Formats: sequence, structure tokens, C-alpha cells
Amino acid sequence: MHRFLKYGFRLLSLMTLLYLCRVDKFLDLYVGVGNSSSSAPGERDLRKLPEGVFHQGALYALMEMRVTNKENQTRPGLRLLSRLYAHRPSVEAKYSSTSPDLMPFVETLKQDLTVKGVTKDPWALAREWASSKSLVPKSAPGLGDIMAAMATAPITAADICNAGTQVKILLKLQGDQKVLFKPIRYPPTAVLYGKNRGADRHNGEIAAFYLGRLLGLETLPAVVGRKILLTEEVIPVSSPELAETFYTNEENKTCLHARCHRCNPNRVSCAREKDSMEGAVIMWLPEHLHVSEKNYAWRHYYNRKELLRWETDENFCEVVLRSDEGKIILDLIDMSVLDFLIQNTDRHHYLQDAKDPNASIILVDQGKSFGNPYVDYMDILASLLQCCRIRAATRARLVLLSGGGLSRALRELLGLDPLAPLLADAHLRALDRRLEHVLAALSACSETKGGWHNVLF
Repeated sequence: MHRFLKYGFRLLSLMTLLYLCRVDKFLDLYVGVGNSSSSAPGERDLRKLPEGVFHQGALYALMEMRVTNKENQTRPGLRLLSRLYAHRPSVEAKYSSTSPDLMPFVETLKQDLTVKGVTKDPWALAREWASSKSLVPKSAPGLGDIMAAMATAPITAADICNAGTQVKILLKLQGDQKVLFKPIRYPPTAVLYGKNRGADRHNGEIAAFYLGRLLGLETLPAVVGRKILLTEEVIPVSSPELAETFYTNEENKTCLHARCHRCNPNRVSCAREKDSMEGAVIMWLPEHLHVSEKNYAWRHYYNRKELLRWETDENFCEVVLRSDEGKIILDLIDMSVLDFLIQNTDRHHYLQDAKDPNASIILVDQGKSFGNPYVDYMDILASLLQCCRIRAATRARLVLLSGGGLSRALRELLGLDPLAPLLADAHLRALDRRLEHVLAALSACSETKGGWHNVLF
């Protein structure tokens, strides 16, 4: 009997292991981290991957992988994807080299980020910039002072942040400036499998801001990397509620667990060293902006049994154009381009100043990004594919960044951040591939709509 039970337990353990190793379950799990800061796990095995690409519906992958039944469903709303794929080879050939205008443009952006001493009061300058249509202007002398203050100013108070589902801390910096601190959960070399899996990525928030600078987007709050000493800088000035969340783990590292309205209390973030924690410092929106949250028409739902209307109706854009979102459709297209490049599948809302009927959209919460550099979720481009319109300036910027220019330019900007390096090479290369997808989508739109004059605005 004892021997029977022993073999029975072994068989059960083996069955459990095999179940967990099924590909469709594996896609939902966080996988290992490489030792090198410059390459993602699996990158050394790229030679073993298929030479071509694997297409399946709204999924474009460089690695062979199975997808869930939900991803396998036919989605008529995304029919233009087939034309995108058809245009991709010619687009890749047309934009195969880097523009000679790229680096002068990047140097201009770097000057805004590196020149210090433009202002003695960076918080006042940030408030002066902030309006219903822009948070950081395209030309931003003094941005270097703001970013430096966010990265180094003494912390005078710390509290919990009740919004959202992630571990984060609301900090007040010297000079009475509020910022949000999102602590590190994964190193830059991490690869995450599956849609909306895992926690927010601090490096995704930082990289998205710098990418926004490259794309000419003015409505992303400033973000910078920072290391903080928890026991010296945060715990002494913490509110009682926040102080209760800190503890020391078995490795003698200081940790905190999430506490907010929708948080999982088991979600924990720990210092990488004994007391030092890296994270993204995000500028708090100024109080003179009366922002309200708006649902995104092409949003994804975590749990659903049926396809959404935008997935089944390729004319869904006409519905949106007749709604209140119609007047900000070009903002929404810009947002979808950013989200596609960073692979943010968690865009369910955006912010607007409720006092201004002509307000631009404010883009916050870019943390669910840069998960898997070898997979592109093409349905993030649904709004562009269905509306087939974009700002002429946005397309011109994409062309400027083509031919491998985007990864080169973003590497330059990210190298200025205190936490550099922030993205593995595989993530940077993925940006170039995704940019070609966007240009191919626009090329398909031009053909479908009868010329660029019906696409560019």
C-alpha cells in the first residue's frame, strides 16, 4: 500500500508538471531573466527560431507559439490586417535606411533633457507648461531641470495611492511637488508572455515618455528613473497607512505590499539591494487641470465571452466619429500608435480636462508595456486600421524614425536616464519592426481610401 501511494504521488506530480508546461499555460507565466543587461532571454537562441514569421489573426509573432481559442476567433473588424501584411514588404524596402535628419533631431531633444540651469523653480515651470492641450511642449528648454529635480529632490512626505491595482507610492518632493513612484517589478531583460500579464513595468513608463518625445506627443506626464533608500528617505516621512505596508523579508530586504481600493494585497515589491529600490517617478498632474476619466472606444476587456463591436464591425470608426470622441479621433490614433509600439494592451481609458470642450487627451498609465519583444498584438492598431486617418505630422515623424532610426534614437534618449540601461536590445529592435507595421497599415489605408489626401490630416 505504501509503495502504491508513493508511485501514485509521483504520477500526480508528473501530470501536474506536464500540465504547467503546456504552451497555452506557459504564455501566462513570467519567464526567466538573462544575466546580461543588454539582451533578453531567448535572444541567444534566435538562430533556432523560424526564419519567417508566424501570423495568426491579430497576432504577429517571430516565434512559433500557440494562442488561445479567443485569439483564434475570426474578427471581421480587423480585415484590413491582410492588406497591411501585403504592403509590408514594399514598405520595408522603401524605408530600409536611416534618415540623415534623424540625429540632428535627436540632438535637439537631448539638449532639452541635458541642459541645466534654465530655471530656478522647475515645479513652477512644469505647472506653467501644463494646459488642457499640452503637458510638455515639443520644444522644452528647462525639461532637464524638471527631470533632475524629480530624480534627486528630497522626499518630504509619502503615502499610499488608492487608485489602480499596482504597487505604488505617492511622494511629495521638496518644493511641495507631488509625484507617483512605481517601483521595479522586473529587470529590463524580462520577457513576459500573454496579454495583460504580470505587473506594471517601471521601465515601460520611463521608455514611453521618451518615446512620446520622439513622436511629438505633448500629453504624457514627465517620467524619470530614480533610486530611493526606503529606510532613510521614505519610511521616516511615511503616513501611518503606508508605514504598515513595509516589512523585511527573509533575505533581509525591505519590501512593501500593495494597498489600494482594487489591489491584491499579496502583490509585493522589494528592494533589489538591502534598502535601495529603483522605480519610475511620474509627475503628478497639476490641480488647475480638472481631469476626468474617459473610456476608450477600442478598449480591451480582461474577461469577456463575446467579441466586442470593434472586433466584428470594420465600420466601427463611423460610430465613433458620430460620438463625442469623433472630435479627438486624431488624438486617439496617435495614442494607438504609441500603444502599439510599446505593446500596451491595457489601454482602457484616457484623461481629459473636463473644463475645456476642446481639450486634448492626456496619456497616463503606460506600465503594461514592453512585455514580449518577439510578439506584436496587431489589434492594438484597430482604430488606425478602421479609421484610416492620421495627422500628417505623426506620419512624417514615423518616416523620420524608420529604417532602424527609432531604436537608435530611443537608445540615445534612454541613455540619459539615471537608471540606464532601461530596455534590452530585443525590445529596441522590436520597435523598428512595429514601426514598419504602422507604415504598412498607412500604405494600405492610402490604397483603400484612394490616396494620401484622404488619410493625412
